[in-house]
Parts: sequence; structure tokens; C-alpha cells
Amino acid sequence: MDRAAKYATSSQVILAVLGVIGALYLLKTILAPIAFALVLASILSPLASFFRRRLSYGPFGVLTVFLLLVLGGVYLASLAAESLIHAANTLPSDLERLAGQLSGRLTDLIRDQPSLRVILPEPGTIDRLGDTNRALLIEKLSLGLSDFTTWVVQGFIVLVLVIFLLIESEMLTTKVLRFFARTPESSRNARSILDQVTRKVRAYLIARTLINLGVGLVVALGLWLLGVNFALPLGLFAAVTNYIPYIGQLAGGALPALIALGQTGSLGDALIVASMYLAVLGVEGYVVTPLVMGKSLDLNGTTVLIACLFWGYIWGLPGLVLAMPFTATLKIVCQTVPELNRWAELMSVDWQSPTALEGSLDEAPSTAPAKPTTPATVVDKADGVGATRS
Repeated sequence: MDRAAKYATSSQVILAVLGVIGALYLLKTILAPIAFALVLASILSPLASFFRRRLSYGPFGVLTVFLLLVLGGVYLASLAAESLIHAANTLPSDLERLAGQLSGRLTDLIRDQPSLRVILPEPGTIDRLGDTNRALLIEKLSLGLSDFTTWVVQGFIVLVLVIFLLIESEMLTTKVLRFFARTPESSRNARSILDQVTRKVRAYLIARTLINLGVGLVVALGLWLLGVNFALPLGLFAAVTNYIPYIGQLAGGALPALIALGQTGSLGDALIVASMYLAVLGVEGYVVTPLVMGKSLDLNGTTVLIACLFWGYIWGLPGLVLAMPFTATLKIVCQTVPELNRWAELMSVDWQSPTALEGSLDEAPSTAPAKPTTPATVVDKADGVGATRS
């Protein structure tokens, strides 16, 4: 009977997990904006608290933050729209020109060295690939321009959700805890755990965002000094893609290198741009991030890849952007709740649960010298004289 109950419980857990995954996939249109709003609200809550303290009207301070967000979002949206329109007019011609240059160089090389014809592609193939990629690029850019309105609308929805979360955060938190907690003591414990998790998640998100903005500004400055077109949008692109490990960082450096290659037709210029980007990422990954964030939020590579695959499949590009904040939040929760410490240890590189550390200390052999044993002295009740027994 116990065995059947155990299997029934395991089956219920598996069905519940599958149900949650299915709900995340089917409701991604609703849940993705909410997730972005929660992340932004967590990042902006210290700024909203600052305005509440400085201004006499509490909601007005949050509204000020909201208006600043709207103005910044409109400005970034205008920059993105201008860059897309410019790219739609220039990148296809740059790609066609680059294909023509490569075809011409291959023709000259085959003419001078006929023996290389066996290993080199035909120049006509390069021309056809250039024409095909030019048409594909025009189609993708046109789709991007047509979907831009949808992105703007979704961004506005996210901002509206952020303003309500910032205004009603305390009230909503209290009501949610009362809804799920059965006793006042459990409510207090849940509040304490939630406060710890919120502080750690906010610190991580703020640090990660500031680091990514710094990476984007440095990349934009470097591209501007190198004379690459779309320096500022490419810097913003590098800042956003830096949230996505491995794949995003690769895309953030490949796009500027391709634009430099199409702009000048020189492979050396593209390599210089790629080297600059790799240098910025190297300083960020090995100096800035360990110095600012430390190793408390370390995640092993397997966990990162699984998280990117999962959230990328569930929510697409928004899921890839949110994969690391979600995974870091989950690890913080597992570190805070003692019952989940083993999952945090499984996800991390160096972090160990307190119970594991205590076990390792208990199992360590003692290095203190053994004290010499001395014979015990007892009192003989018969004569009251102390006698020594071995």
C-alpha cells in the first residue's frame, strides 16, 4: 500500500510539472510581459522608493519613474526604428557588393593559380549566394519593420504593468502571503524568506543590468571610433544579448563584424571589430563581473545551457533574455530555503549547502595529539581511602 501511494505521489508530481510547462508554453503571450514587468519592477523599486521619500505624494513619485521610462523607451524605439530603416536601405546593397568583391577575387585567384580550382568554390556560386542572401535579408528586415509596432505595443503593456507593480507592491505582497499562508507564524516566515530572496534577486538584477549597460556603451564607443555604422544600436544590441550566455554573446559580436565586413569589404577590419568585442567581453567576464557580483551566484555550464534551451523553447527570444534572471532567481530561492539547498548545490560550481559543509567537517580526522590516559581514582567505601584501579 505504501509503495502504491509512493508511485501515486510521484505520478502527481510529474503530471503537475508537465502541466506547468504546458501552461507556460500556451500562455506565453500573457506570461512573458508579466515576467518582464516583474524583472523591471525589481530593478526600479529602489528608484521608486527614493522618489517616494523625496516627494510628498507617494504615487506621484512612481508616476515620475513611469514617465521617465516612457520617454526613454520612446527614444530607444525611435533609434531602433531609424536603424532598421537605414539597415533596410544599406545592408542589402552592402551584402551584394561584398559578394561581388569576393567573386572578383576568386576569379583573379583561379586565373593566376589554375590548380586551386579544385578546392575553391566557383565565383558564380558566390554571386548566387549574394543575391539569395540579399533577398532573404530584405524579407527579414521587412518583417522586422512590420513587427515593430507589435513590439512597441507590448513594451507599453510592460511599462503599464511596471507602474502598477511599483505602486501596489506592498499591498500585493501582503495579500499574496495571507492567501497562501495558513497561520500567522507561517506568514511571518514566508515574509522573511521573501524579503531575503527579493533583496538578493534585486542586487543580482541591478548588478547584471549595470554591467550589461557598461558593455553596451564601451562597444558602441569602440565601434564609433572604428567608424562602423549603427554604432549606438549595435551597442544596445550587445547590452541586451549579454543577458544570453554563449549564444547571445556570439550574436552580439558577429553582427558588428559582419556589418564592418559589408561596409568596407576588408576582412582585417572585421577581425579588428571582433577582437575589440572579445577584449571587452574578456574584461567584463574575468574582471568586472567577479569583482562586482562575486561567486555567490555562480552557475555551472550545464545548468546555463539547460536553462537557455528550456526557456528558448518555451518563450523564444524573450525566454532567452529572461533565462539567466530566472535561473539565478531559482538558485537564490534554493539557497535561502534549507529544504532546497541540494538543488542550489547541483546548479552551482563552488557553492555547498551548510549541511554538506558540516558533514565534511565532522568526517575530517582530528589532528590534535591524543591525551595520555591516566588511571582512575576511586574511593573505597569500606575504609574511605582512595584506591587506584587500572
